[in-house]
Amino acid sequence: MFPIDTRTPHLWRKTSQEPDPSCLALQDHRDVDIAVIGGGFTGLSTGYHAAVKGLDVAILEAAHIGGAASGRNNGLIVPHHSKAAAEDVVQAYGPACGENYNRLVASVGEVSFELIRRHAIACHPVQTGWIQPAHSEATLQRARQFYEGWRNRGIDVAWIDRTEMNDRLGTRSYTGGWIARGGGHINPLAFARGLARIAKSAGATVFENSAVIAIEPKGERWQLRTSGGSLTARQVIVATNALTGAFWPGLAQSLIPVQVYQVATDPVPASLRSQILKDNPAVSDMRRDIRAFHYDVDFRIVTGGTHTVWSRARERALPKARRMLQDTFPELGAGTTVTEYWEGVLAVVPDRLPRLMRLAPNIHFAGVYSGRGVGLAVALGERLSGWLAGEIGEADLPIPVTQMRPVPSHAVAVQLARRIHPWHRLQDRFA
Repeated sequence: MFPIDTRTPHLWRKTSQEPDPSCLALQDHRDVDIAVIGGGFTGLSTGYHAAVKGLDVAILEAAHIGGAASGRNNGLIVPHHSKAAAEDVVQAYGPACGENYNRLVASVGEVSFELIRRHAIACHPVQTGWIQPAHSEATLQRARQFYEGWRNRGIDVAWIDRTEMNDRLGTRSYTGGWIARGGGHINPLAFARGLARIAKSAGATVFENSAVIAIEPKGERWQLRTSGGSLTARQVIVATNALTGAFWPGLAQSLIPVQVYQVATDPVPASLRSQILKDNPAVSDMRRDIRAFHYDVDFRIVTGGTHTVWSRARERALPKARRMLQDTFPELGAGTTVTEYWEGVLAVVPDRLPRLMRLAPNIHFAGVYSGRGVGLAVALGERLSGWLAGEIGEADLPIPVTQMRPVPSHAVAVQLARRIHPWHRLQDRFA
């Protein structure tokens, strides 16, 4: 697994106004209805919504809340698929499940921002829309397909032509694109901490520093062992995503971990904010080597990328990001200073569709969002809680339940994912 530095405070920790939940480690034995493995967005949302429904829930986090991908990402809440159009999803899942999943994806902003407002989660929420600009005529045609697919389903989207796009973003880089008005951005670590807070207030028990080392059948229930204690549960949700570990044989081969970095500039002066990223939208473009941007609470531009070789990663990332920002936003000028740097890991699969896999009776894995995990994980967790509570059936879920789905030639796929970025950048350059 990638060596991620979880000790050095990064931007989201420095600016979070949600306190660290400081949960104890599991030290005894407990019986619960639902055991959730993983204290990221999927696990916290599932645990919170299940507790609200009256289920006895325990959430086991291996390290600390928000320490992995959920607290270290760019913070975009995106009501759109990863690479796919709405019609593509219908073809992949069939009309009933496909449209159910489309509705789930379209709802991610509504679900997340409503939770934030209702519980006053101090994660600096900004819901001024998510913009997807196209950088070439070819990607502009695909963007039009995305936009029309959502518009035809009654979703609040709008087309943006070349002139308006470049004026709103303060650039000359794009040929047009579209906006999903329900999207936005947050401080993701603060959001994760807030979800832990409201899960506890709803009656769920949250344990930190409680990595699961074994899962064993115990009658009609399952026993989960950590180094300090154990749980028995009627149902288990595995929500470990890219940091799955080895407690369930073969599960790690069902996803591809991808290491990424995030950076942030010094605060942008007000005179430039009137020209660059007007109204502070969330932005991620259509390059294969995606460029994503938004302001944080102090008006730093937050963006990121990836390396093919990770030696001297920070030293190389800061000037690389500065050049990219100056290329995208010429008004920033040569004085752009990029100071904040941190790393994380996300999970992808070849078809870019999330996984809901039955590992054994009453044990299910949920996750793998291929870069869409902030809002989608929270919305999926809400739906999973209804299934766990018996309010909806398996056929009503927005993602089909399958057996474990190993990635073909997994070891090769992992190495390819780590080394494909130069090819992606070359394709972008000649698109």
